[in-house]
Amino acid sequence: MTANTLETPNKIDRADMVKLVFAAFLFVFSSTYNPFSFKRMYVDSSVYITIAQGITNGQLPYKHFVDNKGPLTYLLSVPGLALGGFTGVWITELVVIFVSMLFAYKTALFFSAKQGAFLGVVFSFVNALMFFSVSAGTEEYSLPFLMVSFYIFTKYYLSSPRQVRVPELFTLGMCFAASVLIRLNMFPLWLGFCAVIFIESLTRRRFALLGNYVLGFCGGMAAVGLPVFLYLRLNGILPDFYDQVINAGVSRGFDGARIKQTAKNFYIVLNRNYCVAPLAAGVFWCITHYKKERFSFFAASTISYFLMVLFLSFSSGNSHYNLVLIPFFIIPLTVFAGHAEQGLSGVRSKKWALTALFCVILSEGLVKYLDDAVEIGYNTTGKELVAAGRMIDENTGPDDTIISLGINGYIYPFTKRRAASKYIYQGSGLDHIAGSREEFLSDVLRNKPAIVAIFTGEEDGRADYLPLWYAPVYAMLEAEYRLLSDKNGYALFKKKP
Repeated sequence: MTANTLETPNKIDRADMVKLVFAAFLFVFSSTYNPFSFKRMYVDSSVYITIAQGITNGQLPYKHFVDNKGPLTYLLSVPGLALGGFTGVWITELVVIFVSMLFAYKTALFFSAKQGAFLGVVFSFVNALMFFSVSAGTEEYSLPFLMVSFYIFTKYYLSSPRQVRVPELFTLGMCFAASVLIRLNMFPLWLGFCAVIFIESLTRRRFALLGNYVLGFCGGMAAVGLPVFLYLRLNGILPDFYDQVINAGVSRGFDGARIKQTAKNFYIVLNRNYCVAPLAAGVFWCITHYKKERFSFFAASTISYFLMVLFLSFSSGNSHYNLVLIPFFIIPLTVFAGHAEQGLSGVRSKKWALTALFCVILSEGLVKYLDDAVEIGYNTTGKELVAAGRMIDENTGPDDTIISLGINGYIYPFTKRRAASKYIYQGSGLDHIAGSREEFLSDVLRNKPAIVAIFTGEEDGRADYLPLWYAPVYAMLEAEYRLLSDKNGYALFKKKP
């Protein structure tokens, strides 16, 4: 099987689009927002959705809610949430994954014919299921920006002569800005590819062209960054954004960045579900293509991947972060599919044999997916949250406030009551914000919320996560509150009259 070239590309037809839409639908079927089986969302998602919901009600991130993620983490959920609630967020996820798969497929077609390319894409996203369904959620919002950029870089490096058009430069800048405004440590993908372009342009003395590249890229950055800057500035939350995202986020990311711990995290990240494969394949291709036509591409891709893993390692490398590595799986799995197809040339039903081979290799992601699918019949966590939220509303007045103790924000989207403190969750990075504990305690002890909610579910309850934060609150509960309910996954304490 030969790789496709720009001169003889495989055109994406209607049948391809239908298959990609179906594949994207199957992927997001495991989402906690699935309207056919709504479940308790992931820990980080509960915070993001709480803030997005607050935005739809006129509140502001960083002012009314404290968090250390970029504003697009919340703003991208706002349209779907405003139009269709959690189902709208699920549709947003579907669009995000479809766009990601579409550009992954366009990238894969440079390295295989349609069947191998489609298998490479599908099983890259099967691998992504291992990271999609843990701890976070909404990490996938960064995928289309990463995947579109990966496609543009691939097209640039494999074209002759190498030149990227102005709209593509503009798109690259927009994708870069959007990704960084989701989470700061997304930039390595662009850094590796752009570094090689910069070096090649200097060595070939293509200064004017390099200047055009910089201007086009910066124009795209401005198209995304300027409206977000104005949103923060005009709403008076730019200083809060700087403190919570820039100062606290960077401080948290590099807090454990000692050489020994970073090296340990580096190998932890690589050893998750074949994440070493893109790096190993990249090094192999750099060696075998040295001084050949595609060497620059493989070198840039390998540098970018190495830097992506490295910066994930600084921030402890939690497993859900690996989702952003998926663009780099497209080429190795596509090439592997092509070689495996050739090796199975004498096998009857070659397509099914190849699919079975991939299913065995990537069985961990499939088993996780099937486990999520089986839960449709018995997972009641979504209904429990609805019931707990209803109980809160029935036992409080419109002007009352509540607070949830722990590292999640599960309950807030299911009640009409606002939080008594902008620290809607506690810990998990908030200790890098100066005065956070004191301000949280002042808010709760002074405002005395009508309901104090403590999650008692078997996963991520962690009400003892920061005992110094909670000891004064527990003392207040003992003296001034009574237990209202311990059902539906929550211990709800109501203030005595």
